[in-house]
Amino acid sequence: MHQIVPKASAVADPMHQMVPAEPAAVPAAPSALVCPHTGAPCAALASLFSTLSPSGEEACGWIRALAPCSHCRVAFEAGRDRLRHLRLGQRERDILLAAACGAPLVVTERGMSRSASAARRRAALSLGKAGLVRSLAGEADKGGGTARSTVALTELGGYVMAAYGRYLEGRKPIRWTRPSRAAVLPGRDPSLLREEALARTQAALRDILIELKGVLLAVIGRPLKDPGRVEAVTRHLEHKAAVLKAVLAPARAGGG
Repeated sequence: MHQIVPKASAVADPMHQMVPAEPAAVPAAPSALVCPHTGAPCAALASLFSTLSPSGEEACGWIRALAPCSHCRVAFEAGRDRLRHLRLGQRERDILLAAACGAPLVVTERGMSRSASAARRRAALSLGKAGLVRSLAGEADKGGGTARSTVALTELGGYVMAAYGRYLEGRKPIRWTRPSRAAVLPGRDPSLLREEALARTQAALRDILIELKGVLLAVIGRPLKDPGRVEAVTRHLEHKAAVLKAVLAPARAGGG
């Protein structure tokens, strides 16, 4: 006798219903909006610019520059976590302790030997790379001059002194995993930095428009020999302004 074999369609349909459906693919966030520390979209940028799809690495770079990382707790947490592998020599410790007094610290002074001056500069550079001090070179001091070879604590540096200053003052090895409980990590949650990102965008757009105006006035006052160069410069500025305007459009439409 011939065995009756069911049709393939009659078997496949019920079986297909038992197979869990694949989850819908979540569209990836534009690279311009991704936080470099978490790999997730930056809440401050995404709340404003999630509808924007910038084309080209240059345009993405413009938008990434608008991220309010200097005020973000996530960025401060990343900077703190990197300190676990940092070893501070005696010169680095001396600079931190002196800078913690509040006044800008002159790294090198008259009368220092060349070797001592170079060693202090290297120590300050190492602290700068760690994000603990910032250089004041180029900034005007109270006397009207420029603050050369002068540094000051960053917010992260201030936190380090509050959290680990007892180790520096006692000249003991720093235990990075044991900060002072009274020390509070600076920065705010990125979801609260929307207005900061919007203000940075508006300031960037104003700067571009001022720069574009300056180029056009210069060309009117003194025509250049290379019109193609002028066209390239103005096209670049107009492109950047167009991107920033597109960034601001969703915020304005939403009442931002």
